[in-house]
Amino acid sequence: MSNIPPEIQNVLTDCAKTILPQVYTDLAQPGVKAVGRALGTVLELSSTILLPLKLVNEKAKLLFAKRLNEYKEKLESIPEEKRAKVAPELGTPILDKLTYTTNDEIARLFTNLLTNASNGDRANLAHPSFVSMIERLSPDEARILNAMQKSDDILYCDFDGDLGNAFVPILKHVTAIQKYVTLQYPQNELAYLSNLESMGILKDSFPKEKVNEPLYAEIMELHRINQIGKQNIPSKYRDAMLTRSFYSVTPFGRMFIEACTRI
Repeated sequence: MSNIPPEIQNVLTDCAKTILPQVYTDLAQPGVKAVGRALGTVLELSSTILLPLKLVNEKAKLLFAKRLNEYKEKLESIPEEKRAKVAPELGTPILDKLTYTTNDEIARLFTNLLTNASNGDRANLAHPSFVSMIERLSPDEARILNAMQKSDDILYCDFDGDLGNAFVPILKHVTAIQKYVTLQYPQNELAYLSNLESMGILKDSFPKEKVNEPLYAEIMELHRINQIGKQNIPSKYRDAMLTRSFYSVTPFGRMFIEACTRI
């Protein structure tokens, strides 16, 4: 390591030499120096705990190298004068997650969060609680959140059958999500929305309705609601009731989406 330029010596001290050299052979690369500067304190703490031990495993080392390179490429898009040091409260657990996160959708949320924490103009978005929130997401939920970068709500319809003395659900909280997002498990859509609501990202606005919103017609067509009504009324139900409502993105949810899906 004697060929390392003086300007990086203060970053790649005893704290970092157990980690970065396992990922990069040329520590003098501008991009690597940027990583060292942004993660200086994080690397110092990581070197004193379990991260170096995890990198003894070859698969973990290769995966960590891939994720750190993804972060490096994103970091290089930030003007040098805007780059900031990442707080260890956020950076240390993210680095740990990047040693075993195999799914690219979830890893992208982590590296986006780490990149925003490295940007002086966007570091305010990087809340430490977001690390554990990402862990609670499935890849399908990550795809839904990516699709919501420019949207403040998700419209849905409920379709209930009238038995005379009670209403029973025929379709519950159906949306047009699957028209715009490819889900690995589309049958889990309602569970995904419930999870996002439980995390405080979405809020169910029932029984409010978006006035004159044509996307409700899109939902009805996608889920064949009119056809289902004709097939089951009056043979199974006396009548049916259609309810239109929506999930809104909470202020906290908007902050999460901004911090984890965009840089």
